[in-house]
Amino acid sequence: MSAGDVVEATDLPSGTAARPLPVVIDTDPGLGEPGSDIDDGLAIALALRSPELDVLGLTIVNGNVDALTGTHVARTLVERLGAPELPVLLGATEPLVRDMAPVRALFDAVFEGDQPATAPVAALRGPTRTEHAADYLVRLAAERPGELVVIAIGPMTNLALAVQRDPAFAANVRELVLMAGSATGYAQNITVVGDFNAYVDPEALDVVLRSGARIRMVGLDQTSKVMLTRDDAAALRRTDDAFSRWAADCTDAWIDFLGRAFPNRVEHRTACFLHDPLVVAAVTHPQLLHWQTAAVQAETESELARGLVVANRGLALEPAGPPNATVAVETGVDDFRRLFLERISAGGAAEPDRESDPHSTSPKE
Repeated sequence: MSAGDVVEATDLPSGTAARPLPVVIDTDPGLGEPGSDIDDGLAIALALRSPELDVLGLTIVNGNVDALTGTHVARTLVERLGAPELPVLLGATEPLVRDMAPVRALFDAVFEGDQPATAPVAALRGPTRTEHAADYLVRLAAERPGELVVIAIGPMTNLALAVQRDPAFAANVRELVLMAGSATGYAQNITVVGDFNAYVDPEALDVVLRSGARIRMVGLDQTSKVMLTRDDAAALRRTDDAFSRWAADCTDAWIDFLGRAFPNRVEHRTACFLHDPLVVAAVTHPQLLHWQTAAVQAETESELARGLVVANRGLALEPAGPPNATVAVETGVDDFRRLFLERISAGGAAEPDRESDPHSTSPKE
């Protein structure tokens, strides 16, 4: 295939309730932590409430919160979701080469000296087993060659370590589905060009993109189309599902934070993005998005362009190289929101309306 070729959803890995797809979610969850993004936790909830997926475990990476806190959050989260037996493994506690301090400082500045207290390390719950997350990924992919899908919704450090520790990991895994980049425009996230996951560890993303693994990417150009509003939170609060009611409170707190962090973005006065849940939905229902092949590279040298992910779909004068990823270029917002809210609020499976256009957009977008 050439860069820019259309990829049909039917050609992408997907599961069914009868034959669920085995997945590991590589994540940096902060749901419930003050000033931390909630979308990882909501993505985990969506995955566990999707019959198309067999979630084998969670691997934790440094990102939205430090990896030790993320492990504690994940342990608490899976208990809230009724899956306390799910393996939770600690992975990379820092990027491959970068310093996390400047990234943390960007978020701390939003609190203007009123940084909320965090739990002491001794009070944090640890992983369910001692195996490093990267080793777990390598082992699982080797035990199930051509079967395992990794949904990576944090920085790519654990995946890069897996590739470095065993290059065969790239061939053994069925697919890596990444929340990174912005295939059709600038990210407008941590920086103008850098989304959080790529910005935190661009070297790790570079390793993954060069690995030869089958890669699918959902970027901020798509995830920023899907929103969770205060009205949605109010509706979740009225359900009988305890997790949904708790998530509603976390949603309101996160929207409050975003309003302070991004005062010039009017959408954050009443809503937050559902970045990571869309990546999970891209696996359960790939027809919700339009896909194209691309030659994708991560910028690792320029500080100005740190976190830039270039997805060459053959639209420029410069010829594109061989494609190494499939990227999302359009999203059916209404159908995604319907799917997400039904599954989160019901605590079980619900199908989107098949009569509607799978690539429709929400009027508010």
